[in-house]
Amino acid sequence: MQTLKQRYLKTALEYIKEVEKKDAKFRENYLSRIRKLPSMITHNGLLTTVTFLYAKSKGKETADGIILLQLVKFLKDSENVRAFIEELANIDAKRLMLYSKRALELSQWLKRLAEGTFGEGEGKDAGDK
Repeated sequence: MQTLKQRYLKTALEYIKEVEKKDAKFRENYLSRIRKLPSMITHNGLLTTVTFLYAKSKGKETADGIILLQLVKFLKDSENVRAFIEELANIDAKRLMLYSKRALELSQWLKRLAEGTFGEGEGKDAGDK
């Protein structure tokens, strides 16, 4: 049986592997946005963050769009972003807080893995310098 943190890590690893297949510019944009995601969720709230990512992605295959889709897949097990945004607008505060907590936890794992994978010295251990 896996712990909750192991499940978050496993999901984050799968999502980072998807991004690894993209070109260097895409990975750079992803890293830039994912570094800010935990604080965006904390300071602005999940609904505002999701709506911001939706507006920035414009339905295209962008880093913002991939991050948004990753959040929706994880939180709702769906790829229907618009329906998820509508749900967030209509759910009770307790459910919204649960989604926010889960989104924050996942975003922190994604940030850690993305920094390790796409950050400076990509693919090198500290001792390889």
